[in-house]
Amino acid sequence: MKSKYKDFNIRIINIPGIISGLFVSYMITLVFFIIYALALTFTSLSELTLPILTMLITIVGIVISGALAARNTTSKGWLNGGIAGLLYSIIMILLAGFFIKELGPASTWIYKLMWGMILGALGGMIGINL
Repeated sequence: MKSKYKDFNIRIINIPGIISGLFVSYMITLVFFIIYALALTFTSLSELTLPILTMLITIVGIVISGALAARNTTSKGWLNGGIAGLLYSIIMILLAGFFIKELGPASTWIYKLMWGMILGALGGMIGINL
């Protein structure tokens, strides 16, 4: 029996897209961090640029993860991107906790999670239109 709703089988949350978007964006982020580390090592680039470029690389990674998560969906790109951005931020915080003993106050975690969701949702809005 056919459903009277045409879009009944379309998933709102694209889990495979979110997972692949996270994987690809982390690989891109890793490449950017390696290039930046090489530039710090072999050029006269100052270490004072570390916080700014680290933040920019992370922002690019979150937006890319959101865009890739929403690329193959037909609606709710902001939701898929927001989930991908949130997961990206959670994984980044967990990795930081593994390598750095002092993570800082929990308010900064919430701030990073919030910005991860917002930037991921922005990437999702971009990705759904690609």
